[in-house]
Amino acid sequence: MRAEVLLLALLVTACEAGPAKQLSEYPDSSSEAFNVYARNCSLCHAPPLPSMHTAIAWPNVIVRMQKHRLNRSMAPIATADIEVLRDYLVAHAGKGEEG
Repeated sequence: MRAEVLLLALLVTACEAGPAKQLSEYPDSSSEAFNVYARNCSLCHAPPLPSMHTAIAWPNVIVRMQKHRLNRSMAPIATADIEVLRDYLVAHAGKGEEG
């Protein structure tokens, strides 16, 4: 049931929706780290593929998303989850330059 809810959350469009991504497009989509990523980042938008930003850029994106959550009176991302998010995103980040 949890995987079905997670998949539904990934496919639902919300605040800043873009094209729906297939679960298979995400690296390590069966890992707990991916579950933490999807759970935290699908509340307002479809989670971007980790390759959308470089390893250097992801920590700043996380900070920016945390600010968006607080500005929307949402609960902040838990510190332990931020560490998991950062590690997952940095491990699967894009290799190119930020554009």
